[in-house]
Amino acid sequence: MGTEERSTPLKKHIWSLVILNFLDGFLTYMGLSFGAITEANPLLASFSPLALLVTKFLLSLCLFGFLYTPFVRIQSRNWRYTLILVNTLYSLILLLHLFWLLILFT
Repeated sequence: MGTEERSTPLKKHIWSLVILNFLDGFLTYMGLSFGAITEANPLLASFSPLALLVTKFLLSLCLFGFLYTPFVRIQSRNWRYTLILVNTLYSLILLLHLFWLLILFT
């Protein structure tokens, strides 16, 4: 393990979350725009597709900001496992989005 990885153990998990969150927003935008899906999150269901995309983009920017805080240096297994769990759930949601989009375009 390199020095950078030991000094910032949460960095790759936060990066993954930033990317997955943005992809979720983009694919949700596409799915909503084409009428292939409905938003399952009751807090976001009333948003227009564009407002939802902007919200997800801003959230991704906030998550990106964590990369420049002391948070990435936390040596906690709990935080690491929590981020791994969140990234896994987001990955499953993205697979569901991709499945819906494949149905839409085939």
